[in-house]
Amino acid sequence: MTKQPVSQLVITVAVMLVVFMQALDLTIVNVALPYMRGSLQANSDQITWVLTSYMIANVIGLPLTGLLMERYGQRYIMLWSVAGFIVASAMCGQSHSLTEIVFWRLLQGAFGAPLAPIGQTIMLGAYPDNKRGQAMAILGMGIMLGPILGPTFGGYLTETLSWRWVFYLNIPFGILAFLLMRKVSDGGRKPNPRPVDWMGFGLMVISLGALQGLLSLGDQDGWFSSRTIIILALITVLGLLFFIGRSLSVPYPLVNLRLLKDRNLMIGSMGIGLYGFAMFGTMVILPIMLESLMHYEAFTVGLVMAPQGIATMIAMMLAGRLLGRGVKPRDIVLAGIAFGAFGTYLSTLYTLNISMAWVIWPGVIRGIGFGLIATPLFTLAFTTLKKTQHAEASGIFNLMRRLGGSVGVAIVSTVMTQEAQVGWNTMSGFINPFNPALHQYLAAAGMAQNPTAWQILGNVVLHSQANMRGMLDAFVLLFYGFLIMIPLILFLKKPRLK
Repeated sequence: MTKQPVSQLVITVAVMLVVFMQALDLTIVNVALPYMRGSLQANSDQITWVLTSYMIANVIGLPLTGLLMERYGQRYIMLWSVAGFIVASAMCGQSHSLTEIVFWRLLQGAFGAPLAPIGQTIMLGAYPDNKRGQAMAILGMGIMLGPILGPTFGGYLTETLSWRWVFYLNIPFGILAFLLMRKVSDGGRKPNPRPVDWMGFGLMVISLGALQGLLSLGDQDGWFSSRTIIILALITVLGLLFFIGRSLSVPYPLVNLRLLKDRNLMIGSMGIGLYGFAMFGTMVILPIMLESLMHYEAFTVGLVMAPQGIATMIAMMLAGRLLGRGVKPRDIVLAGIAFGAFGTYLSTLYTLNISMAWVIWPGVIRGIGFGLIATPLFTLAFTTLKKTQHAEASGIFNLMRRLGGSVGVAIVSTVMTQEAQVGWNTMSGFINPFNPALHQYLAAAGMAQNPTAWQILGNVVLHSQANMRGMLDAFVLLFYGFLIMIPLILFLKKPRLK
């Protein structure tokens, strides 16, 4: 066995660090959200902006990655991205208001966007052709381990130190990655780079930013009874229409939407958007439910959520083996949808008295579903494209996954808040002195003569039962998200025979 060259080892460690760091930040914050909510004086709907701002900035920054690399080279972009990510992480930890942390999370997401795609390019260039599969497997481990370990790391740091340390953790990782990345040889620069469609970029920023604002502010502003929401909706629609028109009319668009004429890519991108919606939506509900309603410690929440991520990673490896043995990608995806839908349906049956096992094993089932969907869906989406179109198509596919996650977090947060209010309005009507069933309940509980009994009941209904109803309704929405994927998959064309 030959010894691996030092330069190749350095490149591998450097890329793994930046990819792991970026992937870790997709989930490490989730467990800390209930703690951050009090410190930053935000409600349960507003605090999710900490997640959505990061994800939407990732979406916006992703299409610029290849264009900037052609101009400045992969090492230059990586160094600036890592440096910016470190500074933004430190400032997130120093934030003392919701406005501050959302601003720095936007910058953190923007600087983090190039890390994974350029890291992949660097890894491919560092390994010979016969070992590129090994390189991608190593990179895939970093991408998968980040989201799996995120809740556990986040829970431990939040419980033992402070929620601020979920951001400070990036600093040592980032500094080491920066020092190692300086040794990486440059590449990717072209003498005649493609022009950047800055107008298209501006339209994308405006439309996606307005969409995020619409979804985040809609519930608290009364939706379309608010002039602000109406304006945001108009900006979103017009911005997207102009962006689509611009992308179809210029020779070098920011996102090559012409590729969506391919049915498989279009449907596959819609499917991966729903996948992101379901996966990241779940990652928002569980920490809030377990910490706020079931009073789990933050580290315990991380441990309870880890089996879902582990199941996802194992299922992804299994899906790869099944594809290699000739199993149809469509059958694997449909099996994944069945697992995901069943695991999510079980979560709709949760109560405030469930055991820890009832949280873990539906999560494992759902995780198997996530793992079986991703890789075969990628195969189906690309099976009718030419190889020369794969790079641009991959950008669209990954953009839709992140956009689906961002929109999913915003929608799920809105549903949780709105349905909790509906639950409170419905159930609080039964707490009145003329309800004989309530008097019987108080007598059986020995609280009939307790002057604070009505206040206690009101708090139980508001803080426990109503919020639980909101979370169960959000799980129902995610369950239907899985079901919507079924007809999409059935419309995909079968892979061409080679």
